[in-house]
Amino acid sequence: MTARTVPVAALLAAALAAAFAGACSRQPDGGVQVSVIDHLSMDGDKVLLRAAGRSARIGPDGAIAIDGGALALTPAQQALGREFYQQATGMRRDGAAMGKAGAAMAGQALSTVARDLRDGNTDQTEAKIQAEAAKLEAQALQLCQRVQALRDAQQRLSAALPQFEPFARIAANVGDDCRKR
Repeated sequence: MTARTVPVAALLAAALAAAFAGACSRQPDGGVQVSVIDHLSMDGDKVLLRAAGRSARIGPDGAIAIDGGALALTPAQQALGREFYQQATGMRRDGAAMGKAGAAMAGQALSTVARDLRDGNTDQTEAKIQAEAAKLEAQALQLCQRVQALRDAQQRLSAALPQFEPFARIAANVGDDCRKR
């Protein structure tokens, strides 16, 4: 293996990791639950949060239920719930798009490597793959921004609605690693 193929292998591994980074599971009712952040997931059209054996659900309209009981919200609190919901579902969309792009990049990279090896034209293989990886990196940065926006929405919601505080578990430093790049 030459020094030139090591970055290609690393890029392939990163693309495959991105493609399979999302987690989902089938629920007993036949629905699919998609994990966004460890304590936050999507359950149908609701954002589901878990903390210390408790659960909260936020609907598309910003309605919030904790442990199965709907909360009486002011219009401002419901607007904050809606903002949190929009950020969480946006993160799911961004993550899914990144996973698809990672899978596509992995397939494209494998095709490029195979074609270039077959044709004996490997001088530009790494550059071609790095160009594709740059697109994936841009999506990763967008996902980092989304995480921060979700955390900001979480902070505003928990400040306005003390009952939500136990579910506000996205730490201030989440996303720091990828923002440093």
